[in-house]
Amino acid sequence: MRLGPTSRATHRVASSMALAAVMTLAVPGGAHAKLIDDIPAGTGYAALEICTRTMQSQDQYWRVRELYTAPAVLPLPAVWMIDDLPGIKVNVRTWVPLLSNQRTAIFRKGLGCTVTPPGTREADVRAQPFKAVTPPPASMQPWPMGEGPSDSQGLSAGQLALIKRHGDQIFSESTSQLDKKKNTIAFLVAHQGRLIHERYAKDYNREQAQLGWSMAKSLTAMIAGAMATDGLLSIDAPVGLPQWTNSPKAAITWRQLLTMSPGLAWKEDYSGTNDTTDMLFSQADQGRWAADRPLTSPPGTVFNYSTGSPNIAMLRMKQLLGGSHQALYDYYQSRLLAPLGVRHGVIEPDASGTPVGGARGVLRPVDWLRLGQLISQGGQWQGRTLINESTMKFLVGPSSANPAYGGYIWRQPTADIPRDIAARLPADTVFFWGHLGQFTVVVPSKQLVVLRMGVSLDTDEIPVLKEVMGTVADLVEQL
Repeated sequence: MRLGPTSRATHRVASSMALAAVMTLAVPGGAHAKLIDDIPAGTGYAALEICTRTMQSQDQYWRVRELYTAPAVLPLPAVWMIDDLPGIKVNVRTWVPLLSNQRTAIFRKGLGCTVTPPGTREADVRAQPFKAVTPPPASMQPWPMGEGPSDSQGLSAGQLALIKRHGDQIFSESTSQLDKKKNTIAFLVAHQGRLIHERYAKDYNREQAQLGWSMAKSLTAMIAGAMATDGLLSIDAPVGLPQWTNSPKAAITWRQLLTMSPGLAWKEDYSGTNDTTDMLFSQADQGRWAADRPLTSPPGTVFNYSTGSPNIAMLRMKQLLGGSHQALYDYYQSRLLAPLGVRHGVIEPDASGTPVGGARGVLRPVDWLRLGQLISQGGQWQGRTLINESTMKFLVGPSSANPAYGGYIWRQPTADIPRDIAARLPADTVFFWGHLGQFTVVVPSKQLVVLRMGVSLDTDEIPVLKEVMGTVADLVEQL
């Protein structure tokens, strides 16, 4: 039972299944022996997932816990205990002696959720100064200028049927297995600067911000792009991180950092213990920790996808703006999000106060779509240059290390798109791609932006990618 904020609601499972899991843990080489190493990642993931989705996104607790979180951290739910204090925090631990490895995610209004890893005092994190922006009253002008509804006027019956057919497929489920479900939450289409389709799953609505996971990387790149436009950083200059002074890392440039080719060691994964999960769920200062990874290749030569790289970028951008989270928050809100009409969007910070630019952007689907629209318009917005032309060309253009990747933005040549679909996509197709099937696909030459968000738990994300890209290819040909 989920109780009020002054109570602690503990969910404890003590079944034969749990007992079997614990017995297996004690057996060296057992099928679940790896759970011992995975528990910190599992408890951290669960605490942050439940906190963000229920407190920042206002989703239903039981749905988030049982349908979205539990299947993602199997077999942890056999031994977990969850203390949920609505509006305050979520604590997840195990009841296995000596293997608790508890993780707590705290909620702060306007900032979302933050993991307080071992060695970090919750009170210290809560004491960090912060003032949230207050968005102006909502305008009912048509999207993207305001909050007007979708408008399909002018579309033919055939075009409407095409969009509906693809939407039905994107929202459909082919299995009852919880760990294989797509769990689509939102499907939106913008064409020629107009929102022509907007659909949400049952019990969801426009006002619920959704976690973009690695789509936050593209948002981080756009913030860096705004800073480059303002002359606050230079794409081909060294990043200038103080901890890299007098080391070979001092030569790493913004171009190399933003194209995933800084040369730093990194193992990217969301299962078990690795650099990504260690950083996200066990490190207080994530950017600094990622920046300490050893240099393993000459900067600019090897593409190595890393959630650590955008966290390093966020750390340095914070330093360039004076060193406070408030300054960086105020900058990206006023310089990028507010002009776009984004309401209540945030990049959740780590315990040091630096936004987790690699994974924790939480925006409404219509606002993620606005970011895609800015890309489609080449950085221009209502007569204002938010990101200048040369910087935008860098963000969406091929890098020397990987032609399928630009500045934290994926490009059409990626081999993940099936060849038959890729052949139908225009050469300028680019996209944001996040964990669990988050996609914002932009085709500037066709003035088309397509978004899909959800909680796709199948470890193979390619079927969802294929659905989304197949939809884009059909829309390119039919709109």
